[in-house]
Amino acid sequence: MTDAAPAPAASAPVVEQTGPVAPRRRRPGPGWFIAGGVVLALAAGALVAIPLGGWDTVELETAAVPELPAGDIYEGRHYSVRLDEAWVGDVMPDEYDVPEEGMTFVVVRAMLRNEWREPDAAGTRLLSFAALEELPNVDRRADIRVASDGVYSGVLPPGVDMEVLMFWEVPVGSVRAGEPIAFGVTDGRPDEAVLYSGTAWRDEHTAVQTTLVPRPSGELEYPWER
Repeated sequence: MTDAAPAPAASAPVVEQTGPVAPRRRRPGPGWFIAGGVVLALAAGALVAIPLGGWDTVELETAAVPELPAGDIYEGRHYSVRLDEAWVGDVMPDEYDVPEEGMTFVVVRAMLRNEWREPDAAGTRLLSFAALEELPNVDRRADIRVASDGVYSGVLPPGVDMEVLMFWEVPVGSVRAGEPIAFGVTDGRPDEAVLYSGTAWRDEHTAVQTTLVPRPSGELEYPWER
């Protein structure tokens, strides 16, 4: 006699779907969050750019340096400055003032006032202009002569209006008499120095610029020789 085969297991009842099947919802992956962040950033930038005329306009507005007319004073935190006139060339009032070979002079008459509470030598690096970019950093300092007596003075006292002549030597052809030169005025904020005793100037930037049209250096007269 053989054993009877086991009865088949009862299958689960089949439920017929009478309506549309709801699709399964997928959780957003990391890529979705990244894409969403990019879209939000672009949208925020567009809100700024569109009223100002587009992306190019935003860059130009950010990079713009205010123009200070010749003869007006910029009242800075480090130095207050007034630029009056300029000369270009290798013919100077004193025959002993001769530029190096391949170089020519740029001279600016200015008023400088050291606004810091201590004597300060940063006036030699106070101004910048395009022709200086062709020089090594160490050669971009100006020689400063006090207009009243012609004495060279790299260190200026605090709180005194100093009428000065500022001298640079730049490559021949980088400047010309009659062609405008935009002089940038550097400013910053005082902070305690870390590597030495004293004050360091942070966040230095071109605060304003004054455009002067230089005359030939042969027209320059030294004030102390009049």
